[in-house]
Amino acid sequence: MKKIYRRIGKVAIVLLLLVAGMGIYLNNIIPKFDSREINLQKELFAKPKQELPVEGKYIYKSASDLAQMIRQGKASSFEIVSEHLNLIHNSNYKLNALIYMRAEEALEEAKQADLRVLKGDTIDKPLLGVPITIKEMFWVKGSPSTMNAKMYGFVAPRNAEVVKTLKEAGAIILGTTNVPYMLSDYQTQGEIYPTANNPFDTSRTPGGSTGGGAAAVAAGFSTMDLGSDLGGSIRVPAVFCGLWSLKTTYGAVNITDGTSPDSAYKFTRMAMASAGPLARTPDDLDLAWKVLRNTKLDSRFQKPVDWKPANKKPINQYKIAWTDDWNANDKNVKISIETKQKLFTLIDSLKNHNVQVKKDAPKIYIELQKMFLASFASMMGENQPWLLRKFMELDFKKTDDGSGNFEAFSQAIMDASDEDWKKIESDRVILISKMEDFFQHYDFLISPVTYDAAFKKQESWLSVKTDDGESLAYMNYFPFSYIINATGHPAITVPLGLNKKGLPIGIQVIGKYYSEAELIHFAKLIEPLTPKYVTPNL
Repeated sequence: MKKIYRRIGKVAIVLLLLVAGMGIYLNNIIPKFDSREINLQKELFAKPKQELPVEGKYIYKSASDLAQMIRQGKASSFEIVSEHLNLIHNSNYKLNALIYMRAEEALEEAKQADLRVLKGDTIDKPLLGVPITIKEMFWVKGSPSTMNAKMYGFVAPRNAEVVKTLKEAGAIILGTTNVPYMLSDYQTQGEIYPTANNPFDTSRTPGGSTGGGAAAVAAGFSTMDLGSDLGGSIRVPAVFCGLWSLKTTYGAVNITDGTSPDSAYKFTRMAMASAGPLARTPDDLDLAWKVLRNTKLDSRFQKPVDWKPANKKPINQYKIAWTDDWNANDKNVKISIETKQKLFTLIDSLKNHNVQVKKDAPKIYIELQKMFLASFASMMGENQPWLLRKFMELDFKKTDDGSGNFEAFSQAIMDASDEDWKKIESDRVILISKMEDFFQHYDFLISPVTYDAAFKKQESWLSVKTDDGESLAYMNYFPFSYIINATGHPAITVPLGLNKKGLPIGIQVIGKYYSEAELIHFAKLIEPLTPKYVTPNL
């Protein structure tokens, strides 16, 4: 009996040593970050004991209007910023839209903006005194930049280049907005911040990953938000919250100091991700775009662009392709009846204004889907050891929609070699060419972004029970969003009013590379054909 106990003891010791060794190994291969505990501004997420005065004079006015009022001396930036900060103080707890507020800094910057106006020092300051918000991923000096993950307890040591550009244009940053865990979800929930809610129905998601930003703009907390889009992260929240938005061409705007929550982490692979504004009017997209396109380039991932102005042609000179059921391997991508109806109404309006419209789409849906999955995997897998990449593969298996295309992710994450990345990049060039060939025949492609309006908050990656009784694989609720990132083409979201449940519905207009100015011009032309913005009842 003693021999048996000794053998059991030896086996137990060996097992303990193996477990300890594995623990040491895992600890060594997990990337290390300069992480610290984030002290939340808890008052942002709690109902205030006393509300601050909000007269409503400036809430829901566009950035363009406020900029003009400030410049003409019809309103002070201090008054405008104060009113927006008071509204956030009173109502953010309902939405958890902002996760950090720069109240003292914003008010001081507003005072400085008013002094500039008095001195006539307003040249090259198109956003002078205008309150905006920034997605938490972009570095705003002194603000958390954690990707809503506890392992990234990081406070930005400086402003990102794109944030600098907005501040140099005179914008007043009220604070930063909520994001999902690791920016990897179409809902906005994670480990650090309370879950964000949709202003039109707080039981529903505002989308992700720019969900907090979309909720803030829709609720009147901010005139616009700077977001980012790698798989629909600007466009999905914009649709769910009834906003106009611009996903810029890949490489058009510098997004570094935002792609990692720590300056020590280095990477060489970048694709698909774009920055862009969310706003309540296309005029504000135009205002923001003319500022953002001047951001200093990151030469690792960008090249100079000779930006062309819009040709200013009238609406009846456009030729538009549109689709509501992009074909994927003999299976049509589905959308809800109400989304179809809203889309059809817009197409009919375009026809009535003598726009040439034709139902058509590039026959490359599956190629786009596989490209997105492979690119995402290879970027994530860069410089990571085999075991971590295996864990990533197992974790992201939850995104598998059952089509068999997830194999593209598995292959790329488990290879993750430089040679494989170069192959992915060369295949992307071919796909970009196919999309560009399509735009030789049409000015734009109009499509849905999501299956339907915002769905009720739920556990991420499980099937979504839709309002019309369908049960969809999680990723199939967003079938027209992430595929556009595969090639990096620009797109604008167009809000089309509310459905029968009082929830926003929207679509996207996709253009050829570097067609931002033309997209914005077209958005302004079709704005009168769309319903006016409806404010949520908070």
